[in-house]
Amino acid sequence: MTYLRRRSLAGVAIACALIFNGCAKSEPDLPTFDPMDKIRKSEGWKVGRAIAVSPGKTEPTPHHVQSITSNWHDVDFKTPPLSLTPVAPSCRVVNPGMGGGKYLLLTGGGILTGQGAEFPLMDDPDVPGLMTFNDDKASLFAKDQADNMIKNGRRKSSRSWDFNRPKSKMIMRDVFITNTSENLSIALAGGGLYNFHMAPGVSLSSIVVYSKDENAAVAGVPEHVPVSFVSETDPATKKCWTRMQTRPDDSWGRAKSRQRDKRSRYNAVKPFWKAFQRRVSKDIGAIPEDNIVSVAFTGHFLIGPPPTRYEDRIPYVAFRNKPIRYMAADHVRFGTRDENAKYLNGVVDQYYDAHLASATK
Repeated sequence: MTYLRRRSLAGVAIACALIFNGCAKSEPDLPTFDPMDKIRKSEGWKVGRAIAVSPGKTEPTPHHVQSITSNWHDVDFKTPPLSLTPVAPSCRVVNPGMGGGKYLLLTGGGILTGQGAEFPLMDDPDVPGLMTFNDDKASLFAKDQADNMIKNGRRKSSRSWDFNRPKSKMIMRDVFITNTSENLSIALAGGGLYNFHMAPGVSLSSIVVYSKDENAAVAGVPEHVPVSFVSETDPATKKCWTRMQTRPDDSWGRAKSRQRDKRSRYNAVKPFWKAFQRRVSKDIGAIPEDNIVSVAFTGHFLIGPPPTRYEDRIPYVAFRNKPIRYMAADHVRFGTRDENAKYLNGVVDQYYDAHLASATK
């Protein structure tokens, strides 16, 4: 029995005891609150946990994740993925051509890039996840640490790794797809592991992921579907990199109210948004405004209509039998946060010792 199952059963038992009439379903009823309550306006939509967002004409449309997926309370995180395959970043993004449905999903922009709400249990150290990093980043971090240790008269026994080191586990975001009427091409803006869950009959033409660094991957995408990665930090894609930027629309609240001020943040980011739109359009073609989800923080997306019947929900599969393609990196590891962090520290320690020995000769 998984940690998720144990926790959910305890919660259901308490709820049943409180209402005095027991529980008839194997899974709890959907939450009763309006999912829009978990989205608030500020400078970018900020979405609460267990809420999925889909395109809306003036604002993202929220959905309870429980209304989209089944198996929510018996998720198997322990079974590893089917495979881990590196994909070299390239400016030659696969263009799907004319026709089909094109979508742009933004998880952040500017200073918000790379941030997001994790899956409700992905912050549990015991839940495995994917980690990738390159030697140059580990070496640079270790050198900074060694220089600081020498400067402050300390040595290895007193080192303390800070939060600037490579991440020990990627943030995971879910992409649920129920649209079976079009061949879909999806642009994902923001790093992390995008976990795809698709209804029967879904057809994908291509996927491109824009990320600031090597922390980007997709899971559950059929192997015949081309996946492209574009990174700000990779030498191969620096020349075609364009700053990611969330759309400054109604979600910008007070910033939008000051749009007449040429110095306002709303007006300051508009050129970046237009530039990023042009970048995506050049890569895979123009994306209709109605097919753009632009949010600052979210953990889940829905492309297509939500299921209308309880039994038509998409089974949630964490990693079992799913291929994972990741942006090529020197190191990749799938495991718990503690396991990944131990491995990462071992690599950084080697560079640290080398830099320390070189500096003290």
